[in-house]
Amino acid sequence: MKILSIITLLSISSIMCFNKFEIIDATSKKWTGGIPQAGYGTNYDITIVPKVNSDKLVFDRIWIGEKYFGVSTFQKGKDIRNNIFSKGDTISILVTDRIARKPLPYVEKGKCLVEKHELPYKYEGEALLSYTYKGKRKYIEISKFTKLKEDFYP
Repeated sequence: MKILSIITLLSISSIMCFNKFEIIDATSKKWTGGIPQAGYGTNYDITIVPKVNSDKLVFDRIWIGEKYFGVSTFQKGKDIRNNIFSKGDTISILVTDRIARKPLPYVEKGKCLVEKHELPYKYEGEALLSYTYKGKRKYIEISKFTKLKEDFYP
Protein backbone atom coordinates (compact mmCIF):
# COMPACT_ATOMS: atom_id res chain seq x y z
CA MET A 1 0.00 0.00 0.00
CA LYS A 2 2.87 2.36 0.84
CA ILE A 3 4.49 1.69 -2.55
CA LEU A 4 1.22 2.47 -4.36
CA SER A 5 0.93 5.79 -2.50
CA ILE A 6 4.50 6.75 -3.37
CA ILE A 7 3.98 5.88 -7.07
CA THR A 8 0.73 7.89 -7.15
CA LEU A 9 2.43 10.88 -5.52
CA LEU A 10 5.35 10.73 -7.96
CA SER A 11 2.98 10.44 -10.93
CA ILE A 12 0.96 13.47 -9.85
CA SER A 13 4.05 15.58 -9.15
CA SER A 14 5.66 14.66 -12.50
CA ILE A 15 2.45 15.56 -14.35
CA MET A 16 2.37 18.91 -12.59
CA CYS A 17 6.02 19.56 -13.52
CA PHE A 18 5.29 19.07 -17.23
CA ASN A 19 2.19 21.29 -17.30
CA LYS A 20 3.72 24.67 -18.07
CA PHE A 21 0.31 26.19 -18.86
CA GLU A 22 -3.38 25.52 -18.44
CA ILE A 23 -5.93 25.82 -21.23
CA ILE A 24 -8.89 27.57 -19.61
CA ASP A 25 -11.21 27.71 -22.61
CA ALA A 26 -11.26 26.88 -26.33
CA THR A 27 -14.14 28.24 -28.40
CA SER A 28 -15.11 28.44 -32.07
CA LYS A 29 -17.55 30.85 -33.64
CA LYS A 30 -18.72 30.72 -37.25
CA TRP A 31 -19.33 34.02 -39.00
CA THR A 32 -20.67 35.28 -42.31
CA GLY A 33 -19.78 38.67 -43.78
CA GLY A 34 -22.44 41.16 -44.84
CA ILE A 35 -21.13 41.53 -48.39
CA PRO A 36 -20.09 38.74 -50.76
CA GLN A 37 -16.44 39.83 -50.83
CA ALA A 38 -16.19 39.44 -47.04
CA GLY A 39 -16.66 35.69 -47.24
CA TYR A 40 -17.30 33.51 -44.22
CA GLY A 41 -15.32 31.48 -41.77
CA THR A 42 -14.67 30.48 -38.19
CA ASN A 43 -12.89 32.33 -35.40
CA TYR A 44 -11.09 30.21 -32.82
CA ASP A 45 -10.16 31.58 -29.39
CA ILE A 46 -7.94 29.64 -26.98
CA THR A 47 -7.54 31.11 -23.48
CA ILE A 48 -4.43 30.05 -21.57
CA VAL A 49 -2.87 30.77 -18.19
CA PRO A 50 0.90 30.14 -18.37
CA LYS A 51 2.85 28.87 -15.37
CA VAL A 52 6.11 30.29 -16.75
CA ASN A 53 7.16 33.50 -18.52
CA SER A 54 7.30 34.00 -22.29
CA ASP A 55 11.10 33.83 -22.31
CA LYS A 56 10.73 30.06 -21.75
CA LEU A 57 7.37 29.31 -23.41
CA VAL A 58 6.41 30.27 -26.98
CA PHE A 59 3.20 29.31 -28.79
CA ASP A 60 3.72 29.48 -32.55
CA ARG A 61 1.69 26.93 -34.54
CA ILE A 62 -1.68 25.23 -34.60
CA TRP A 63 -3.35 22.68 -36.81
CA ILE A 64 -7.14 22.73 -36.82
CA GLY A 65 -8.19 19.59 -38.59
CA GLU A 66 -5.48 19.44 -41.23
CA LYS A 67 -5.22 23.21 -41.74
CA TYR A 68 -2.09 24.93 -40.47
CA PHE A 69 -2.05 28.41 -38.91
CA GLY A 70 0.84 30.43 -37.52
CA VAL A 71 -0.15 31.94 -34.17
CA SER A 72 0.89 34.58 -31.71
CA THR A 73 -0.38 35.39 -28.26
CA PHE A 74 -1.60 38.51 -26.55
CA GLN A 75 -2.70 39.33 -23.06
CA LYS A 76 -6.44 39.56 -22.41
CA GLY A 77 -7.58 43.17 -22.51
CA LYS A 78 -4.67 44.31 -24.71
CA ASP A 79 -4.68 44.63 -28.49
CA ILE A 80 -0.98 44.04 -29.15
CA ARG A 81 0.08 40.57 -30.30
CA ASN A 82 3.62 40.61 -29.02
CA ASN A 83 4.03 37.11 -27.53
CA ILE A 84 5.14 38.65 -24.23
CA PHE A 85 3.51 37.41 -21.05
CA SER A 86 4.30 36.63 -17.45
CA LYS A 87 3.51 33.68 -15.24
CA GLY A 88 -0.17 33.82 -14.24
CA ASP A 89 -1.29 36.21 -17.03
CA THR A 90 -4.41 35.32 -18.98
CA ILE A 91 -3.42 35.13 -22.64
CA SER A 92 -5.29 34.38 -25.85
CA ILE A 93 -4.53 32.78 -29.16
CA LEU A 94 -6.93 33.95 -31.86
CA VAL A 95 -7.12 32.20 -35.23
CA THR A 96 -9.41 33.03 -38.15
CA ASP A 97 -10.12 30.44 -40.81
CA ARG A 98 -11.53 32.68 -43.55
CA ILE A 99 -13.03 31.44 -46.77
CA ALA A 100 -13.34 34.13 -49.42
CA ARG A 101 -16.23 34.03 -51.85
CA LYS A 102 -14.11 36.03 -54.25
CA PRO A 103 -10.44 35.07 -54.54
CA LEU A 104 -8.10 37.45 -52.76
CA PRO A 105 -4.95 38.73 -54.46
CA TYR A 106 -1.84 36.82 -53.44
CA VAL A 107 1.88 37.22 -53.53
CA GLU A 108 3.68 34.34 -55.19
CA LYS A 109 6.55 33.02 -53.07
CA GLY A 110 8.93 31.35 -55.49
CA LYS A 111 6.67 29.00 -57.44
CA CYS A 112 4.81 27.74 -54.37
CA LEU A 113 1.57 29.54 -53.47
CA VAL A 114 1.13 27.94 -50.05
CA GLU A 115 3.87 26.95 -47.65
CA LYS A 116 3.47 23.31 -46.60
CA HIS A 117 3.35 22.38 -42.93
CA GLU A 118 2.91 18.67 -42.45
CA LEU A 119 1.14 17.39 -39.37
CA PRO A 120 3.76 16.21 -36.87
CA TYR A 121 1.55 13.23 -36.00
CA LYS A 122 -2.04 12.10 -36.38
CA TYR A 123 -4.03 13.42 -33.45
CA GLU A 124 -7.54 12.67 -32.22
CA GLY A 125 -8.80 16.06 -31.01
CA GLU A 126 -10.08 19.04 -32.98
CA ALA A 127 -6.74 20.86 -32.92
CA LEU A 128 -3.05 20.39 -32.23
CA LEU A 129 -1.27 23.34 -30.59
CA SER A 130 2.50 23.51 -30.99
CA TYR A 131 4.80 25.36 -28.64
CA THR A 132 8.40 25.44 -27.50
CA TYR A 133 9.48 25.21 -23.89
CA LYS A 134 13.12 26.15 -23.30
CA GLY A 135 13.71 25.68 -27.02
CA LYS A 136 12.26 22.15 -27.23
CA ARG A 137 9.26 21.57 -29.53
CA LYS A 138 6.16 20.14 -27.83
CA TYR A 139 2.50 19.59 -28.73
CA ILE A 140 -0.82 19.51 -26.91
CA GLU A 141 -4.12 18.36 -28.34
CA ILE A 142 -7.28 20.40 -27.94
CA SER A 143 -9.97 17.76 -27.75
CA LYS A 144 -12.96 19.98 -28.48
CA PHE A 145 -13.88 23.60 -29.14
CA THR A 146 -17.01 24.95 -27.47
CA LYS A 147 -19.16 26.20 -30.33
CA LEU A 148 -20.60 29.70 -29.85
CA LYS A 149 -23.61 31.22 -31.63
CA GLU A 150 -22.86 32.17 -35.24
CA ASP A 151 -22.44 35.85 -36.18
CA PHE A 152 -24.06 37.35 -39.28
CA TYR A 153 -22.48 40.72 -40.03
CA PRO A 154 -24.49 43.45 -41.78
